[in-house]
Amino acid sequence: MSERKIMKELDVNLKLALSQEDIDDIMCGALEGGISYWCGRVKVEDRYLGKYAHEQISRGGKLLLWDFEDDLELCLDLDKLLNGIKLWAEDPVGCNCLEQVNNRLRIDCCNADEVVCDAIIQYALFGEIRYS
Repeated sequence: MSERKIMKELDVNLKLALSQEDIDDIMCGALEGGISYWCGRVKVEDRYLGKYAHEQISRGGKLLLWDFEDDLELCLDLDKLLNGIKLWAEDPVGCNCLEQVNNRLRIDCCNADEVVCDAIIQYALFGEIRYS
């Protein structure tokens, strides 16, 4: 099958629905390997709001992540993560894991691999993909 020539590109404004579980799943994918090649340490700021660190963000908490490449400690919160998801949806890295469920666009977190989760965290913290 031959590749089609792109005639036009459209800027499209989409709404993406996220559940608390989606946010926890993205964070779990990131913390369990997605960001480990540039992030050397993650700690919960203040107290745990869930049972595990990956549950912190969706419950309004913060995580401190240490970028050992640039020797920086970075703070991740829900607003930053949501912005990272927005940036990823606008310029996706990794697999296409968007799906439509009940007339809402969602991230299929079963297919959001560590590449996707890493990209979302990098977008959230840096506004761009810095490491690959």
